[in-house]
Amino acid sequence: MAPSNSPRQPWLAGLLTLAAIGLGHHYIGDIKRGIFLFVGGQVVFLFACLCLLFYAPLGQSIAIAAALSFLSFCIVDAVKRAVPSRRTYPLKKVNRWYYYLLYFLIGSFAVQPLFQLGVRTHVAQAYRVPSGSMRHTLQIGDHIVTSKLRFMYSPPKRGDIVVFPLPRDPRKYFLQRVVGLGGETLEIRDKIVYINGHPLDEPYAVHMDKHIFSSDIQPRDNLDPLTIPANALFVMGDNRDNSYDSRFWGVVQRSAIEGKATSIYWSWDREALRVRWGRIGKIID
Repeated sequence: MAPSNSPRQPWLAGLLTLAAIGLGHHYIGDIKRGIFLFVGGQVVFLFACLCLLFYAPLGQSIAIAAALSFLSFCIVDAVKRAVPSRRTYPLKKVNRWYYYLLYFLIGSFAVQPLFQLGVRTHVAQAYRVPSGSMRHTLQIGDHIVTSKLRFMYSPPKRGDIVVFPLPRDPRKYFLQRVVGLGGETLEIRDKIVYINGHPLDEPYAVHMDKHIFSSDIQPRDNLDPLTIPANALFVMGDNRDNSYDSRFWGVVQRSAIEGKATSIYWSWDREALRVRWGRIGKIID
């Protein structure tokens, strides 16, 4: 039988809070406050995501500061509240190891993932750039934030960099730039994109191969006039000579667009094994 009194250790209350917000408060018997702080942690997570979306590059600093400040407050609060009971503490029914484990499992593997899933579905989601199809706008190893809110009230516009599942293989997600809009006639002549017969100004487009293929060989450099369906988009990578895009597999339905790329929150150069500090916080345009 467990002893009726068991002193609470402040250091353990802090350590448990680090493992899961609210768990340290559960340990000292203040489970209601622990649950309140756990919910508060999800609100802080949402706030951090919104900062990353709308206030780049400053938003990244705000998001990190908010998260660290809240976690520090929870740890300090648990430690301070454990101090009065470090000599004697009447054990409660919830002060059992299996209740601590249950709290941790439900919070970390049920409630928190469901909340984060809701945020990823309706607010924002992070992606890593795996290929060079968007060079030099985006580099391999860039980690980006995409907004799910941007297209709730207004459709994608030309120049937006969007995320979508590949029409031919929905398991794969692509990140490319909107070039043609529904109802427009798009044509490519010797690497130059024409919209409704007029050349498109594309300062972001990169051509690294001087060779020009005819449309009889492949559609990379020359594409016959195509009228884009009303609810579809024609997308291309900025690295035009090395991009698998709408030239090869067709248009993307507007309803398939997952979000708009807004900023880079992390960038890792795997070849040089270094962080690209200058790219962190950069706004994507």
